[in-house]
Amino acid sequence: MSSVLFGTDGVRGVPGTPPLDAVTIACLGAALAEELGGAPRIACGRDTRDSGAWVERWFATGVRARGGLPVGIGVVPTPGVAVITARHGFDAGVAVSASHNRHPDNGIKILLASGAKASVDLERRLEARVASARAGGKAPADPGLPLDTADQLEAYVDHLLGIVEGADVAGPPIAIDCAHGATSGVAPRVLERLGVPVVELHASPDGRNINENSGSTHPERLRAAVLEHRCRLGFAFDGDGDRVILVDGRGRIVDGDGVLFVAARHLHRAGRLAAGGVVATVMSNFGLETALGKYGIALHRCPVGDAQVRAEMERRGVCLGGEQSGHVIFSDLLPTGDGLGTALSVLRIVAETGCELADLMSDLRILPQALLNVRVARKPNLEEVPAIGEAIRSAEASLAGAGRVLVRYSGTEPVLRVMIEGRERGVVQSLAEGGAACARRELA
Repeated sequence: MSSVLFGTDGVRGVPGTPPLDAVTIACLGAALAEELGGAPRIACGRDTRDSGAWVERWFATGVRARGGLPVGIGVVPTPGVAVITARHGFDAGVAVSASHNRHPDNGIKILLASGAKASVDLERRLEARVASARAGGKAPADPGLPLDTADQLEAYVDHLLGIVEGADVAGPPIAIDCAHGATSGVAPRVLERLGVPVVELHASPDGRNINENSGSTHPERLRAAVLEHRCRLGFAFDGDGDRVILVDGRGRIVDGDGVLFVAARHLHRAGRLAAGGVVATVMSNFGLETALGKYGIALHRCPVGDAQVRAEMERRGVCLGGEQSGHVIFSDLLPTGDGLGTALSVLRIVAETGCELADLMSDLRILPQALLNVRVARKPNLEEVPAIGEAIRSAEASLAGAGRVLVRYSGTEPVLRVMIEGRERGVVQSLAEGGAACARRELA
């Protein structure tokens, strides 16, 4: 088994097989307890996958084996685990989730005492400890006792309500798509306590239907509901609730780039945009950079992954950053992505300005962009695949400096992403399809 466990957003895999086999999970729990030292208290939450309790129990076994105390907090969105970890004085938190991936995938995300995602350096140290434990035959041998449990979800609910405190957010209905995931028991509850009528979609998890043709990866279903029920807004979450895609009242789908634009301009006008800039990844549309530039707001790019976004935010001293996929970090609220928190932040902006979301986005002109995902059997260094290198150079020549070409592996799936951006939609789509076809020939 490879010694590399962590991708761009934690550990991912199919439970029962590496890297989510019982031994590796237990070794990771033990590694985290060793890294923290003493007798660490670790909050353990999960999304709605039927394998979540199994993964959680093996992880807890490893924690206990090194003198730690794992505390189960039940089905909680990943940002909820972050809030509970920070507010209740846990030494670390763990979210058992594969985010937007579908069943049977699952995963493990490590959170610091502050609620922030583990740094890349910490992940590398944990990987080294796991490899050492496996090599030395020191892995815990059985799943041990069930976790001690504590219902602490109300701490997350209080945090969310605080985001819109003092703002009049009542009004026409809002549609929500919970992807049959961890927000199913939280999002309706929060909005109803705010006096907001709710149109619910995909909020009936059965352990296997998480992200199934729903949520942030399928916002077209939410769009239809917004138009049918004449909603002012729609929020589509992913399985663990750390990202959100919005739909405005006119049926326009708003991704993370749109949220960053609206939030950055609002904070800038209020004099609250720290360091006058925003962090986004290499995937964000050039149109966002152009639109922000008109207001004197700098866009700083970084590699994909909210841990990378957070690190760049700290380096630049900015308070806002995110990804096109809907991970957005408002560091004044929480040091990690929070789908429901982001949705409520936008709702507050709409309430305070008295403008519709569509109007707040009127200055954002998105360049045509094509993003194709190609499943691959292997992930060699792309510089070692001449045909792909030639395809990239050919696409760049065709764009003649008026666009971007980005080809990269997913950090969480066996997928190569081919992204082309340019002025003409037909050209962009054609170049992306050509690049994807080349990737299939070389890597499938």
